[in-house]
Amino acid sequence: MIKKRSKTVKNDQKTQKKSFFCQKCVKIPIFGLFFIFLTIFSGHGLEPDSPRFSPVVKAVAKAVPGVVNIGTEKLVQVRYTDPFLSLRGDLLDRFFSDFFGPPPLPGYRIGHSLGSGIILDPWGYILTNYHVLERASRIAVILSDETRYDARIVAGDEVADLALIKIDPLRPLTALEFADDDDLLLGETVIVLGNPFGLTHTVSVGVLSAMNRTAQYKGRELYSDILQTDAAVNPGSSGGPLLNLDGELIGVNVAVYQEAQNIGFAIPVKRVRALLGEWLSPERLKNIWLGFDLGDGLTISEVYEKTPAAAGGLLAGDVISAVDGRPVRTKYEFNKALLRKELGDFVRLTVARAEKSLDVELAFEDRPKPSGRDLSARRLGLVFGDPGAQQSPYPMGLPVERVEEGGPAAQAGLRPGSWISRINRTEIRTLDDAGAALQNVKTGDPVGLVAVKLEEQGAFMVSQRSTLSVQAR
Repeated sequence: MIKKRSKTVKNDQKTQKKSFFCQKCVKIPIFGLFFIFLTIFSGHGLEPDSPRFSPVVKAVAKAVPGVVNIGTEKLVQVRYTDPFLSLRGDLLDRFFSDFFGPPPLPGYRIGHSLGSGIILDPWGYILTNYHVLERASRIAVILSDETRYDARIVAGDEVADLALIKIDPLRPLTALEFADDDDLLLGETVIVLGNPFGLTHTVSVGVLSAMNRTAQYKGRELYSDILQTDAAVNPGSSGGPLLNLDGELIGVNVAVYQEAQNIGFAIPVKRVRALLGEWLSPERLKNIWLGFDLGDGLTISEVYEKTPAAAGGLLAGDVISAVDGRPVRTKYEFNKALLRKELGDFVRLTVARAEKSLDVELAFEDRPKPSGRDLSARRLGLVFGDPGAQQSPYPMGLPVERVEEGGPAAQAGLRPGSWISRINRTEIRTLDDAGAALQNVKTGDPVGLVAVKLEEQGAFMVSQRSTLSVQAR
């Protein structure tokens, strides 16, 4: 089997003789599928109206540059278990220890996993499944031309099973186009692109078998909008796109039903777009803002005093219709149009007010950083401790040092000694994360907490997770 070495983008990566990316999987050598299609279109002398240029072929050729291969490294804890322990007495136990040495201590090994991803914009934001990245210590992305980049996690939602990562490409990338939210036809032809079992840029075709399937998490029904297809969705295809014949994203592949053949599932683009509308905001990515909040859609819900928005004359109730002259319809499109903005950059917003259209030019400024410690105490009645002073039972989280007696957190059953790993849809690593998660919470709002508690059971330490709903005060 011929192996082709991937291009590298950093000098230190050139020294790596063997990538962890696909050590145990079959590699497709030569070129990516994108170049195969270029050859078909330009080098085979086929007529443009050849029946071989089917809608599927055209859709795949359009979409392949926007799909990536993702590989991760993670530390997996290995516990030693002696199967003969109960059969030996003290004498034999001492004999085995003297002869063979003491039993090995629990340790770690490096595990690998594979998945797929979707390019969202030319400068390196990529969408994938949360479970592809869960507990990863290292993430690598390989583009359709086999260029390799290291990636970092920007945001994630375990319940929605979606995550956002970022690479720093040396050239603009090709982003995958999104279909409209409800542009779905039961029975229409759909295409799955992904990397099943490490076989890069594999194409499978089927139909949209069903819509509005139910998704459960830990025994609770969470979503009733899941798409079902009979196109093959295999391990490694997770995080890749489900496409229509226009080459547009209609869903993100998430799972396959293991007890049956040809039943795969995808997260619909409507939910993907809504979540990205929150994740891609300049407040979250760069801690810069214009001084207003958005409510439903692109309607301004609040304008803060002494901010660019207030100085520019924006009012609550104004509806944003364009950014720098480019029409926007959703929060996702609005925030995506702002991705290249930095502190001090100007943006021209077009807003609708009382059947009039107004243009307002504003400059981005630093957003005041909310105090996670103060907000959690004031809104939830809990005090976070120093995360560096204790060992976390979970890869992320803040320790609960004190719970106010009779406060919202205490009423929900939270106790000191737990770790909070999530507030609403925000993964919590630092007090800044907690502040960002709570800054828009108002009195009476429900706040979802994921609490992790470490308990000793015999010779093992077991982490137990629970989900709590706390009413903010």
